Amino acid sequence: MVALAMRKFLFWPHLIAGVVAGIVILVMSVTGVLLTYEKQVIAWADQPHNTVSVSEGAVRLTIDQLLAAAPNPTAITLLIDPAAAAQLTLPHNRIVFVDPYTGRINGEGSVATRNFFRQVTAWHRWLGQNTPLTKGITGASNLAFLFLLLTGILMWLQRPIAWFRRGLSSKARDYNWHHVLGIWASVPLLLIVLTAVFFSYSWATPLLYRVTGDTMPAPDNRRTLASLGPYQPLFLKLQAPAWQSITFRPGPRSFSVEDGHWGRVDLKTQWVFDPASSTLLRSEPFENLPLARRLRTWVRTVHTGEAAGLLGQTVAGLASSAAIVLVWTGLALSWRRLRAARS
Repeated sequence: MVALAMRKFLFWPHLIAGVVAGIVILVMSVTGVLLTYEKQVIAWADQPHNTVSVSEGAVRLTIDQLLAAAPNPTAITLLIDPAAAAQLTLPHNRIVFVDPYTGRINGEGSVATRNFFRQVTAWHRWLGQNTPLTKGITGASNLAFLFLLLTGILMWLQRPIAWFRRGLSSKARDYNWHHVLGIWASVPLLLIVLTAVFFSYSWATPLLYRVTGDTMPAPDNRRTLASLGPYQPLFLKLQAPAWQSITFRPGPRSFSVEDGHWGRVDLKTQWVFDPASSTLLRSEPFENLPLARRLRTWVRTVHTGEAAGLLGQTVAGLASSAAIVLVWTGLALSWRRLRAARS
């Protein structure tokens, strides 16, 4: 009796939240699936320009020489792979690939591919328009999704259904799929939804610092002076024997050194030099950061699944696909209940 009462108590808030936020959750889920392998697709589209031929005895150019290959670069990324081109970031998020041995520009990154994912991301975050209203709608819908997941798990415990059944009517099939996919996708979806809160609300990060007992870092108001080089001496100061990629930003004179794939934020070290004197201001290995900052650094890659590499991205994509079915079956069940109540 207690279990039945609990289920009835949770059912109507669960149904109402699903109906109200369902369409927005559907948009976020569909776009989430499209964004699953964003980095791999962009890398594939850039492949014609991203590789170089290496002759015997070839020596890499200095950072200063590579930065001079294109006007007004805002960043340069070097890969440890000797056959990989250097990547120059230009204003308006343009990417050009430069031969690290000759300084010749191989070509520009795929503009069409990047524009596609930029539009998908805009719909994923703000329903296509970055306004206070659309940000508020997606943020509230994300919180509604969190409520749906938590109440769904509690209701599932009262009537556990763990696998698909065949030969069911359309209503029973929707009910079965809703329960099965809901419980199997619940853990990755909870991680995806919880991390999305940090993108939607400014209060989430300060709350994380308060919960962990860490002090929120003060904004860095240090004035960035014009950086004219040379930069190669700074590069030689880096103590990073196992690096896989290094991204240098001339303005603030900072290096981001990665020892693993792009989702392993725990293998990243930030080196910051003073723009005026070129002296090292700080080196920030991940393990030396406060707990709250380490957790906050993980947020994006946990949200996308990249924290666990290709497998994690696949799980996140499958969970987003399951969310599409959850919305569809949930709305179908709600419509049948409404139609039956009116008849």
